[in-house]
Amino acid sequence: MAPPTKLPRGIRTTTYNTKDGVVVKYRVEITRKGWNGKRNNLFDTLNEAKAFLLLSKNKDGQEFIYQTEERTKSIDEYEWKDGDFTFGYFAKKYLDEYVFNVIADTELKRRNQAMKKAFITKICDISIEYRNLTGDEKEEMGQERDAIIYRHFRAFDIREIDHIDINNYIKMRLKGDKKHRAVKPVSVARELTYISNVFNKLIHFDKSLSRVRNPTKDYDKDLLRNIINVRKRVLTKDEEDKFIEVISNYVSHKAKHRGQFKNICLLSLLTSMRRSEVVFLTKQQIKDDFTYIHLPITKSGRSRDVYLDETAKQFLRELEPMGENGRYFTYTNYGFARVFETLMKKHNLDIHYHDLRRTKISRMMALGGDENTILVAKLLGFQSARKFEFQHKRNRGLGSQSSMLDTFGHGSIDTNFRHYTHIISDDLKQMERFKSLIEKKENGSISQDENNELLDIFLKMTK
Repeated sequence: MAPPTKLPRGIRTTTYNTKDGVVVKYRVEITRKGWNGKRNNLFDTLNEAKAFLLLSKNKDGQEFIYQTEERTKSIDEYEWKDGDFTFGYFAKKYLDEYVFNVIADTELKRRNQAMKKAFITKICDISIEYRNLTGDEKEEMGQERDAIIYRHFRAFDIREIDHIDINNYIKMRLKGDKKHRAVKPVSVARELTYISNVFNKLIHFDKSLSRVRNPTKDYDKDLLRNIINVRKRVLTKDEEDKFIEVISNYVSHKAKHRGQFKNICLLSLLTSMRRSEVVFLTKQQIKDDFTYIHLPITKSGRSRDVYLDETAKQFLRELEPMGENGRYFTYTNYGFARVFETLMKKHNLDIHYHDLRRTKISRMMALGGDENTILVAKLLGFQSARKFEFQHKRNRGLGSQSSMLDTFGHGSIDTNFRHYTHIISDDLKQMERFKSLIEKKENGSISQDENNELLDIFLKMTK
């Protein structure tokens, strides 16, 4: 297949003559200030080259690249053959059939593909104790019978990997070795997720592997205890005032971005949407006369709807698209992130962009109450009400929602969330009216009738 006539800046084609004909590959060369040495990487597809180039422009992405390159070979450089039962063989099949099986036509997709490949490559190159050699086999290798032999994880027979090997993998990652530096427990937990993903797909690669148990289900949980370190930062009123002052005074040196930075920030405060979801928002995603925003691609890979209150509706009605194809903004995800981080440091503000999302969620919880997490999670477009509760619910006591789940006969909050809870316009109007009455009560302008209405709504929301 012929290469495109115009390639992104930083990518060029390289051709090789082989017995099967001419092979085209894509080379990415990077020489950048602050970068740990030069990079000269070759990729089989243009999508992979673009993904690598995008990662190199972001601090977290550079960390992935640095860790991935603490190795001798890429997972693509090995000769994997049919009939192979090594972890590396099936890890490569997982990447080919479940990660790079879709066209990465958005920046978010390319970044996700590159990061998944970085994790898989790193996992394959970790060496741990190989426990399946007999004393005789060690002697044949010229080793002592009680010698400890190490093998790359990619070379382990996937049928032999058990929970002890996973324990050894965890220990090795936590302490590091001569080739790989130690990593934090939360990073190891993420790597285990990718190991688990490969095992979960074995039955679809080879029917004979249907009885192979996923070893990540049985590892010693004490090895990674207390690893959850979720940032629960929300903005106080004073912090929000200072933040809005800072973003209002910022003027981009690029004319095409001017007037956009503040609006991107405010949209997250108004909707709880993630940075990439706001940056790439288009007018076509606003549905049903500004009732909700449809997000076709999210972090989870699934679509979701985010419902808008009156403030958010008015904000979007006054916002005009400034980019191509109906996009409201012209920033790239990484470009905006760099500006945001620099601006917060300049003004000594301990604010991450994701804090804006948490602040909105916190306010919705204050309106809906801790015992109405299904409604709030649905309004904000969460995929899982259980995960929402775990991350954002303050009160863990039993209440009206628990009783409601018992009444439905489905103990799982997510079962009810997915199949039995549907947002209708009355739900949204009730939440908006509740907010309006609360504001009136706080400023002392509420009438007796409105106070009664407020109590009535509150009782409906909690019964």
